[in-house]
Amino acid sequence: MKKELDGYVIYCKDSDRETPLGVVSDSYDCQALSDYIPTRLKNFLVEIEDKRFYSHKGIDFKGVSRAIVENLKAGRIVQGGSTISQQLARNIIRDTRKTVTRKLKETIKAIQIEKQFSKDEILNLYFNNVYFGKNIWGLRTAGLYYFGKEVKKLTQTELLYLLTILRGPNYYKKRPEITQKRYNTINNILLERKLISKSRFQKNINSKLTISETQLSSFKNAAIPFITNRIDDKKKTIVSSIDYKTQDFARKFVAESKYPVSIIALRKGKIVGFASSYGTDYPFISKSNVGSTLKPFLYCHLRENGISEFEKFDAFNNNLDWEVREVGYYKSQLNIQEALFYSNNNSFVNATSKVGFETNLKFLSDIFNKPATDFFPSSVLGATKSGISLYELALAYSNYFNPTRLTDTKTECLSILNKVFHEKLGLKIENAFLKTGTTNENKERYAVLGNADLVYAVLRNENDFNDQSKEGSFMKQISRSISSMLKTDKNFVWI
Repeated sequence: MKKELDGYVIYCKDSDRETPLGVVSDSYDCQALSDYIPTRLKNFLVEIEDKRFYSHKGIDFKGVSRAIVENLKAGRIVQGGSTISQQLARNIIRDTRKTVTRKLKETIKAIQIEKQFSKDEILNLYFNNVYFGKNIWGLRTAGLYYFGKEVKKLTQTELLYLLTILRGPNYYKKRPEITQKRYNTINNILLERKLISKSRFQKNINSKLTISETQLSSFKNAAIPFITNRIDDKKKTIVSSIDYKTQDFARKFVAESKYPVSIIALRKGKIVGFASSYGTDYPFISKSNVGSTLKPFLYCHLRENGISEFEKFDAFNNNLDWEVREVGYYKSQLNIQEALFYSNNNSFVNATSKVGFETNLKFLSDIFNKPATDFFPSSVLGATKSGISLYELALAYSNYFNPTRLTDTKTECLSILNKVFHEKLGLKIENAFLKTGTTNENKERYAVLGNADLVYAVLRNENDFNDQSKEGSFMKQISRSISSMLKTDKNFVWI
């Protein structure tokens, strides 16, 4: 069943204007729906592609006969003979194989379409389903992709260009001279058949087209509630919280990674960018244990519940006799600040045990707005009953370390995480923080970092085939990429 928001166009903020970002679709295809198709464009299409459109019932036998004769004369296929209804059927079926079976399916579907819809409805369906190259389907998507415009704002010259590339968008895009020749041919036909005036003909000839090829993405329905500021059902648009620059960065971060990664960025609790190797819904629906990324919250809670900054805890063993994995060797005793810096599990288990697990787990359930039953003693090490999504992790950091609600303890925590940022990334950026975490057997690696303006959460999934350098290459990718988005700004002061 078609979902309610399928085909809606998502807009984001780009400086002072709204820019099309993508289309709601649970597949890779971008297909924006439009209730408005210009009448003149429909008339142009009929004249160019199917002159007997209003008289046939899906199959133009005269057109087929003519095509056979012309193809025999030429010794190759020069005419197809397909009606608009057949072309629509082909686009709906999404089968471009040149087989008898496909042609039969297309013919049957075309006849069904003719019985079910009026001629005008068929033309509307055609322009909402026609292929325009890459993963672009439908006139509205094409207008946004090629010209950055909604259908109502497209000029006649721009509409004529889209009509020109209909028969083979990927072919024509690579061959501008052939495209110009076909454009001129169509323009001449429309003049000869009096569908355009001489002045309009001349304007079409003289007009200079600017092709933008705007980057458009498919956004799955599951992601939409998290990024929506406003929905306009009449215009079929969604105004999102996404910032164009941040979204472009997130998309490139994933595209350029040789490992499967997901990334999400929040500003004041609002999502301003996100992307994933596994689809746009992955940062929201995929949940896992998040390892040591919970330690900063526990640190603050422990400090506010009687744990002194000088008190030492066993770093090699814990009083619960748990076998826990440590990432390195330290002094046998660590205070809680050192334990956070080195991400020492044993020290945190011992400190939490002293304060009481119950109060710490209740604290975590409040931070993540989850039932207390989702948390148990091993949650101190990042494990939860139902897991935590990348979005939930980023949101927790964004809310808890909100610059307007900082306490002395939170500032103290951030100063330690600033040292972690310097140590792991090799970057001297003040007022920036970093906390990493891994799940059992390093199946997932997390990094949460940011400043007082932005919070990023990054997840790198295991890839046994080419995963040789473990966390090192993960940190290098973050250091190369995200650091450029965290430049020091005097307004972003934490510590």
